[in-house]
Order: sequence, then structure tokens, then C-alpha cells
Amino acid sequence: MNKKNILISIGVLGMGIILYKLLLGLVLPIALFVSLRYVLKFLLKDSDSDSVKEVSQIFSSSESSSSIDNIVEIKPIEEDKP
Repeated sequence: MNKKNILISIGVLGMGIILYKLLLGLVLPIALFVSLRYVLKFLLKDSDSDSVKEVSQIFSSSESSSSIDNIVEIKPIEEDKP
């Protein structure tokens, strides 16, 4: 009975090591690459659309108005003195 328990414990330990190596060597890198792909797609999609909007705004604003129209005069706030 003692030899049987030792063989079972060695088998369980061996299966644990194999599953551990399989998890770290195969499953984890695949999950990391998939998540990295989604993050990069999200970041690149947002930056492309923002840059296109900025360029279109620059071209449309330069054609429609002159620089004199864009000047805003700021007047100081007058306080009432008692």
C-alpha cells in the first residue's frame, strides 16, 4: 500500500508540473499576444481618426476665416469700490 501511495503522489506531482509548464509556455503567451493585439488596434484606431479630424479642421478653418477674425479682446473686470 505504501508503494502505491508514493506512485500516486509522484504521478500527481508530475501532472502538476506538466500542466504548469503548459500554462506558462503555451496558454499565457497566446493570451498576452491576443490582448496586446486588441489594445494596439484600439489605440491605433483612435489616433488615426483624431489626426484626420485635426487635419480637416486645419484646412477648413484656414480657408473660411482670416487671422483678424480670430482675435478676441478681453476686458478687465471692474470692481465696485465702496
